[in-house]
Amino acid sequence: MSETVSSVLIKILKKHGIRHVFGLPAAQIGLLMDGAGKDPWFTYITTRHEEAAGHMGHALAKLTDGMAVCFATVGPGATNMVPGVAAAWADNVPLLVITPNNQADSVDPARDLLQNADHIGLYKPITKWSAQIRYPERAGELIERAIHIARSGRPGPVHLDIPCDVAAAPCSHDVDSIPAIARLRPAPNAADVARLADMIASARRPLLIAGGGVVRSDAVAAFRTLMGQTGIPATATPNARGTVPDDAPEHIGSGGVLGGTSITKACHEADLIVAFGCKFSSMMPVNKPPSHPVPAGQKIVQIDIDDEALGRNVPLALGLQADAREALDLLAAALAGRPLAMDDRWPESLRAERRRYRQRVEDIADARVTPGTNILNEASFARQVAALLPPDAIVCFDGGQIMEWTHTFIHPDDPRANLFVPGMGHLGFGLPMANAAKLVHPDRTVVCIAGDGAMAMTSQELETAARYGLNVIVIVANDSHWGMYRPLGEQLFQNRNFGTKLTDVDFAKVAEGYGCRGERIGAIEDLPAAFARAQAARQPTVIDVQVDFTAHPMDDFWTGVILRGVSFAAPPA
Repeated sequence: MSETVSSVLIKILKKHGIRHVFGLPAAQIGLLMDGAGKDPWFTYITTRHEEAAGHMGHALAKLTDGMAVCFATVGPGATNMVPGVAAAWADNVPLLVITPNNQADSVDPARDLLQNADHIGLYKPITKWSAQIRYPERAGELIERAIHIARSGRPGPVHLDIPCDVAAAPCSHDVDSIPAIARLRPAPNAADVARLADMIASARRPLLIAGGGVVRSDAVAAFRTLMGQTGIPATATPNARGTVPDDAPEHIGSGGVLGGTSITKACHEADLIVAFGCKFSSMMPVNKPPSHPVPAGQKIVQIDIDDEALGRNVPLALGLQADAREALDLLAAALAGRPLAMDDRWPESLRAERRRYRQRVEDIADARVTPGTNILNEASFARQVAALLPPDAIVCFDGGQIMEWTHTFIHPDDPRANLFVPGMGHLGFGLPMANAAKLVHPDRTVVCIAGDGAMAMTSQELETAARYGLNVIVIVANDSHWGMYRPLGEQLFQNRNFGTKLTDVDFAKVAEGYGCRGERIGAIEDLPAAFARAQAARQPTVIDVQVDFTAHPMDDFWTGVILRGVSFAAPPA
């Protein structure tokens, strides 16, 4: 039997070591499903919703530095997968997104077939590259190009749209005709490294920032070496939390805005900020003109593999296009043995601020319950969960109000064990990511922490976990509210009908309906035993914990980041 476009796709995936395929069944993509489902090379997983396929591929890439395929059906399937792909786009995660389509002669211009949609229009803004395979003889070239683009430079998702008649068409392609291209690691110019070393050596209040590019470049050890060698205060973005060990003397906290006042102090008072693999998103409290001018005398240096990222979000004193590991190794060599002009009071001032902040959040957790109630507060909940996690646990921090508290108390020392989606910042990614983590690391404890709002968005993936025997542990902080927006309605607008109150859903019973274990607890004292039972279980477990909304110390600053310059004050009468 001659090769088809679908069989060539399967061969190219294998050539590039791509083993994981996530998606939902569909007639138009049947040949891909058949090929991946029969070949033992692939881990072929069908999810219950297309968004979850994107999140599983996202998590796999973060955990392994590999790449997965996610697929959906025509029209509604393709639109359902958009949030998962957009999250990978925002977090610079490689992913091969495949959408099937109706017959090529019905697509452009569209003939209004059932489920027709503009897939290229959907995915072009949220991928590095989006193309349709219109001609079978070009299929091999386009598939190879897509994989290379996804992995090169700043990684990201790519999209291929394949009409079903093209997928089944004969295709002649020598999979060895295009050799697999190794990841390029550009090194910085020697003169630029020397200039940066001079800037660091003369700075009085320097600050080092590790971004997600440090993790993707396998440069965590190199960053720690530079940090320890110089003693310069250091932090990591949300996508790189764990790069700086929590107990390191140089660590001032990590996670950007989520990390506390020591980070905002450092970013505002440093006279030199040196960032590796960091694009300075709004999660990082580095001032961004014009609404937040850079402090007088502050210099910012950005080292990034993507030249288009240099200076895009902040004004730079120096920008270097380079791989993070290459830059860190060369910079450490250039600074070896050199005295630094850093003010001795600078690191201690940041450590003192971190201690003050930690005491503040500990005091909130010590209160245990919300004043005037007997309901557990979210700070105490997050601190207890942190105490239960084994050292090698993989933690999926879903979005929402509880995300602030879990970032406050839970500090993984392995950046790849810290699954979060800071770029898109939406809800519902935690459970699908936990499922992917358990696929990759079946012998490690995998915990998803989610609010009730986030859990309801993708709770159907409990069935995926049960079907594939993924004994993940999901801990739901259940306050029956859209917690992050509750103070907006109740305090800013004095509106008790702002739409934030939800029905009290018993997610333990929901879990049982999907074939999983479920426990609902109301007292924090019951959580350790429930967690131990979940660890011992041979099936996924949901622990539903009733909590109450708890204001976080960074709420005001966080609101200022999102809504800076926006006033909700009522107009004068």
